[in-house]
Amino acid sequence: MRKAWVVAIGFFLICAFVVGAVSNGWLDSSAPLAILPTRMPSTPDPSQAIKLQIVYSSEKDIWLKQTVNTWLATKPTVDGKPIQVELISRGSQEIVSQLEAGSLRPTAISPASSLQITQINAAQIDGKTNLAADTQPLLISPLVLVAYEGSPASKLVKSQDAQFWQALHDGVLLPTRSQKILMSQTSPTTSNSGFQAWVLMAYAYHNKANGLTAADISDPKFVEWLQGYAKNVEQFAESTGSLMQKMVQVGPANYGAAIVYESTALEYLPKSQGRFGKLLLLYPPQNLYSDHPLAILDASWSSADQREAAGLLREFLLEKDQQTTAVQQGFRPVDPDVAIDAADSPFVKYQSAGVQMSIANLAAEPDAATIKAVLDLWNSIEPSVKR
Repeated sequence: MRKAWVVAIGFFLICAFVVGAVSNGWLDSSAPLAILPTRMPSTPDPSQAIKLQIVYSSEKDIWLKQTVNTWLATKPTVDGKPIQVELISRGSQEIVSQLEAGSLRPTAISPASSLQITQINAAQIDGKTNLAADTQPLLISPLVLVAYEGSPASKLVKSQDAQFWQALHDGVLLPTRSQKILMSQTSPTTSNSGFQAWVLMAYAYHNKANGLTAADISDPKFVEWLQGYAKNVEQFAESTGSLMQKMVQVGPANYGAAIVYESTALEYLPKSQGRFGKLLLLYPPQNLYSDHPLAILDASWSSADQREAAGLLREFLLEKDQQTTAVQQGFRPVDPDVAIDAADSPFVKYQSAGVQMSIANLAAEPDAATIKAVLDLWNSIEPSVKR
C-alpha cells in the first residue's frame, strides 16, 4: 500500500511539473531546459517568394515607398510564402500606353487618377477588356494653379471667377512678356495633370459640368481656342514633379504659373521659401480629383497568389495609420475618419497661400471616347508647341 502511495504521488508531481512547464513556456526550444521535443515554427522560404510588380505615378513616390517598406517589415505571407515588391515609377498616361503596347506586365498599377483606369478598361489588353476592374482609390488630390505672388498670374489667384480659364487663356496670349502669364503645364500624353487641365478647359469653354463629349473636343472653335493657348504655353513638361521642381529652382522669370496637383504644390511650398518669393495656390471653379486608384490586373501574366498579395497590400495602404501619413505629405485621405485639420497638417499650415480645406465643385470624369478625343487633339497640336 505504501508503495502505491509513493507511485501515485510521484505521478502527480510529474503531471504538475509538465503543466507548469507548458504554461511557463519551459518546453520551447529556446528555453534553457527542453525536456520534450517541440515543433519549430516554419520559416518562409525566400526561393518560394511571391513577387509583386507595381507600377505607380511618381507623385506619391515617398508615401508609397515608405508604406510598402513598413508593410514588408511585418513579413506578410500568402499560404506561408513570403512576399517581395518591386515598385516602378511611370507617368500616368505612360502606364496606359505601355500596357497597351505590352511593354508593362505588372501585378497591379496605381496611376494618378481613374481617368487612366477608364482608358485601360475600354482597351483590348491581354485579349480582354476591363483588365483593371478590381480597383480602389488610395488618396485624393485636386488640381491647382500655382503662381508667384506679384506675377501676372497672381491676379487670377485673388478670385475664383467663373471665367478663370478664359482669363488664363487670354493672359497667356498677351504679346508683352512683362504682362503675359508665363504658363507651364505637363504633356497630356505623359502626365495626368496636363490631361486633367485640358478636360477642365473643355468643360469651361462649353459651359458644362458634366456630359463632355468627343464632339465637344473636336468642335473647330474649341480646337482653335485651345491651339492658341497651347502655342503660347512656356513649357509642356513630362511630369508634374519635374515641372514643380523647375518652377522653384528657376523662378518667375520663366515659370510664372503652372497647373499641378495640390499634393505636389504642398510638397514644394516649404522648398520655395527664401528663393523667389511667395507661391500662391488657386483652385479652379470646377475641379477634378486625382484619386490614385490601385488596380489589381486580371491578367494572364499574374498568378492567384500574386493577386491575393496585392490585395493584402492594398488593404494595408487603406488603413488609418497609412492614410494619416499621407496627409502629412499633402494628400487628402480616402478614409473619411482621417482628419486634415490637425495643427501640424500642411492643409492648416499653408492656408495663407490659399489652401482650401474643402473642394466644392467637381466636374464629372469623361468617358473613354472623350478621353481619346482629348489625346488625339494633343497629338495634332504637339508639333507646334514649345518643349
